[in-house]
Amino acid sequence: MRSDRSGARTLLVTGGGRGIGAAACRLAAAQGWAVAVNYARDAAAADAVVAAIVAAGGRARSFQADVADDAAVVAMFVAIDRDLPPLGGLVNNAGVVDTPVGSMR
Repeated sequence: MRSDRSGARTLLVTGGGRGIGAAACRLAAAQGWAVAVNYARDAAAADAVVAAIVAAGGRARSFQADVADDAAVVAMFVAIDRDLPPLGGLVNNAGVVDTPVGSMR
């Protein structure tokens, strides 16, 4: 894993604006990671996670990309590479379940 001169690494959290993803972002930032907060639609929620991390002294930025769209994912990785330390990890939290859980067998 490469790192920048300070040794910092970035963790990408897909679906990082809410719920488990937001909690993973805050925990990673508290442990010294720069955090790439991915979201598909809710920029305000992702930006609130970023603001909380920055207010606590961490480094974070939000990145809009629907992870089902290959071109959007490539553009997101380019932007992460440009704006944050080298990527060191991924929490693949984004997803959609279109079948009610109770009917899954």
